[in-house]
Amino acid sequence: MELIPEQNLSRLPENSALKQQMLPAHKLKFSITTVLSIYIATGVFCIAVGTILLFSAKNIREIEINYTNICANCAEMRENALNFDKECTCSIPFHLQEKMKGDVYMYYKLYGFYQNVQQYSLSRSNRQLLSKDIWDVQDCAPFKVSHNDTPIVPCGAIANSMFNDTIILSYILNSSIHIRVPMLKNGLAWWTDKYVKFRNPNAINLSNEFA
Repeated sequence: MELIPEQNLSRLPENSALKQQMLPAHKLKFSITTVLSIYIATGVFCIAVGTILLFSAKNIREIEINYTNICANCAEMRENALNFDKECTCSIPFHLQEKMKGDVYMYYKLYGFYQNVQQYSLSRSNRQLLSKDIWDVQDCAPFKVSHNDTPIVPCGAIANSMFNDTIILSYILNSSIHIRVPMLKNGLAWWTDKYVKFRNPNAINLSNEFA
């Protein structure tokens, strides 16, 4: 047996089960029966959940109305910048084949509008929105400054895009009586988006705040 010099003894790890890698260990060994049972149980669970979701999805009633061509006159009017303050209305009658029970949700769909693209989602200035620095427009290209080299407020592609269609739903009882269907518009945005990320500056006159 070779003796270790005294000067090298201090370099040795402590003689404990942890540092000497002598802790007890247990290695699991699964039999074929155990593995097959786990796979079968998992498969049955997934099939049951999928069946429930499938039947739930089939019970959803949905109606989709494309009014792009129906309200084409409004789109043509908006092409002229001089008509920015003019109202344009169009009526789209439709009939429900069956009653919709419970809460009914109304959504709008835009084609060719990819709001999750990074170049679009980052095209804004949080410091400018909070009125901390109106010249913080480096992330807003190409909507950074106007023709006289003053900053666009608010800047960026998000602020430059607008969807301002107002949708009103009415129930036609007869030719002379239209009953307005109430629509709830609260709780649509996240609390953090409304009161933190995109909140208005703490100022009474926002025009002066961004001047």
